[in-house]
Amino acid sequence: MPVQLIVTADDLGASESINSAVRLARRAGVLTSASLLVAGDAAAGAVELARDDPLLAVGLHLALSSGRSVMPREAILDLVNRESCFESDPVRASLRYYFHRRARRQLGLEIEAQFEAFAATGLTLSHVDGHQHLHAHPAVLPTVIEMAIRFGAAGIRIPCDPVWPNLCVDRSRLICKLTTALGHAYLRRVCSRLVARSGLATCEVVIGSMMSGRMREGYVIEMLRRVKCENVEFFCHPDEVGGSHEPFGSNPGDFAALISPGLRRFVDESGFELTSYAGLRRREAAHVRG
Repeated sequence: MPVQLIVTADDLGASESINSAVRLARRAGVLTSASLLVAGDAAAGAVELARDDPLLAVGLHLALSSGRSVMPREAILDLVNRESCFESDPVRASLRYYFHRRARRQLGLEIEAQFEAFAATGLTLSHVDGHQHLHAHPAVLPTVIEMAIRFGAAGIRIPCDPVWPNLCVDRSRLICKLTTALGHAYLRRVCSRLVARSGLATCEVVIGSMMSGRMREGYVIEMLRRVKCENVEFFCHPDEVGGSHEPFGSNPGDFAALISPGLRRFVDESGFELTSYAGLRRREAAHVRG
């Protein structure tokens, strides 16, 4: 049975240049999915793009840090600043969501508002993931799962980027990768029971965190060659232009990898089955019936 491969572009709707990169990567590359920032500057253009391309699976890229809120500032004063923007540092945001009871209550309102904003687009909700993975935060995930089920999502991304294959392929960012691996192990342990009961599809391996912003063709190919599993997602941050304010954010290098003929050839010749979270869920259901 072929390995199912989901290829996702995060930050759809953040800018017109990201939207354009997603459009071209869907047509010319291996991209199967994209994750929409419903409060992004170019969200309206992203929705039109998705409506014009029914083969692109679109999910919600939940933004609970380093982005704008959907709810008005007055309703979530413990979450946002005067410009209605969340805390930019994910560690500080994580601590606030864990220890600040009033902030957690307001967080539920914002999460629901982002799901409702996605539903208002009329697009089918393929999956849920989150900016800087805060959707998988232990204080956040129960609400996210509740909303994902309510709004009909097929799957959810739970971070699981394997550290040893990463270090074999690229030894840069050593401390960052080891720290990320510890964080992923904790999240996986905390989240797995909740997610298993939800019926939402997940991937065994999710490639993207340890080389976020640097997902070059050779790295992606080597990682896909080394991981041994039945399903895998690799996510990246494609952009036609540079200038991202985040060191691990959207960039032209990720875009070049997505449209690389070499990556497309490797995927085809290695027997991967390009799919989405909805496709993954259908195969899981068929396996249970069989």
